[in-house]
Amino acid sequence: MQWSEFFQSVDAGDIAPVYLFTGPEERIKQEALAKLRQKLLPPGLEALNDAVMEGVTAQQITDAAETLPMMCDKRIVTVRDWAPLLSGKSRNEEQEVARMQRWLENPAPGCALVFYMRQSADGKKKLTATLRKKAVAVDFELLSDAELSKWCAKALRPRGKRIGPRALGTLTFMAGRELTRLSGELDKLCAYLGDRTEITEDDVRAIVSASLEYNVFELMNHLLAGDMLKAQQTVNSLMQGGQNPVGILAMLSRQVRQLTLMKCALDAGEPAQAVQERLKMHPYAARQTARQCARLSQAWLRDLYETCVSCDYAVKSGRMRDQDALNMLLFRIGLSGKSR
Repeated sequence: MQWSEFFQSVDAGDIAPVYLFTGPEERIKQEALAKLRQKLLPPGLEALNDAVMEGVTAQQITDAAETLPMMCDKRIVTVRDWAPLLSGKSRNEEQEVARMQRWLENPAPGCALVFYMRQSADGKKKLTATLRKKAVAVDFELLSDAELSKWCAKALRPRGKRIGPRALGTLTFMAGRELTRLSGELDKLCAYLGDRTEITEDDVRAIVSASLEYNVFELMNHLLAGDMLKAQQTVNSLMQGGQNPVGILAMLSRQVRQLTLMKCALDAGEPAQAVQERLKMHPYAARQTARQCARLSQAWLRDLYETCVSCDYAVKSGRMRDQDALNMLLFRIGLSGKSR
């Protein structure tokens, strides 16, 4: 089920014996666990009926789940990032999974057992498939544009602030869609605004810590404008932030590929919205890509993408150092952009 359905079911008193919490939206996942605790654990008895476990065996999990609750109907056992649900092979995984599968056939009625994954459970693992069949798997996906708009409006309302759709699009592209990060960025923006009430795109660009993808867009803007100094400053900033030449090269290649696909689709008369949806692009990314490719030719973009592929192959085959390949691509785009 989706996380919104989980909250509804808890409010209705429909509590499952076993849950799998999985997905990238960590803030709402924490709120869901807090909601379950609020529903099941009487005030003052929380410590007696709430066990949080990590790095444990199947036997330890089942023992905790079968411990009788103290002066309430159900206790909660939360197992964080259990190894058999993560990628890779864990110790005694087959035996551990087999033991847990047997227990799941008849789980303890006096417990709500939560397998809490701080990212996502590996969908290829046997236990993940079992939990999706025998338990209630709650998927905590990142919020949609409409959901983010409502969440931001609700978060900003007590502060007397608001943010429009375009500024919100820039914010989610720069900071991502995870609510913990967005909450911190909204705090910074509100402090920056002072007495002003409207958060603008300029405010977002001035204050928000940019993601790698946003920085690569800015890098491409500088290169297409032929501004090699700003392009090199952006690369240096990325490198100081922990990125390596291979990662930057990959992101540049991805952006050139998106530019080429967008240009071909728009030239063929496909509506911009349809192109955005087909390429599964963020609205801000789609707008920027369409703007960037407007004055570029298909032939030039195709040739540039072939250069990206050649650079990637040269690095992987050992014919060229990663830094040299990145520099070659930067100059190839920058010099061509300056001459256009």
